[in-house]
Parts: sequence; structure tokens; C-alpha cells
Amino acid sequence: MGRAAPAVNNDDDLKTSWPELVGFEMLNAADRINIDRPDVSVAFYMLPTPLPSDYDPNRVILVGDERSVVVRTPVIG
Repeated sequence: MGRAAPAVNNDDDLKTSWPELVGFEMLNAADRINIDRPDVSVAFYMLPTPLPSDYDPNRVILVGDERSVVVRTPVIG
């Protein structure tokens, strides 16, 4: 009987954007991102609030409208 090879966590395989979440309610989108990437935090921004200019590889930026609907592709940054 053989042993299964250990799972390898390759950072190249980690998701960095979620275009399929445009149009979702922001909290539902954040839940989906946390399922895909529990290692990052989600930052919420409402239009027309300026977005952060620094890059943070541990943050996903969610941009929503007045109805809290995602209006831009959530990305790491």
C-alpha cells in the first residue's frame, strides 16, 4: 500500500482576482473571497471613495455602489 503525496501549496495557483463577483452584494462577495483565499483580508470601499494607492498582497479590495453591489473586479492589492 502506497502513501498519498502531501498536498503542496503553490502560490502560483492562488486566485488573485474575482471577475465573476461583479454584480454580487458585497458581503456575499466577501464570503466567496474568504472561501477561496482565507489568507487575505477584504477591504470594503464605496464609490466615490478613493482607493488606497499602496499595494498589499494580503488584501482584496471590494468596490461597491450605493446599493452595496460590487461594481469593479475584486483584486488582490
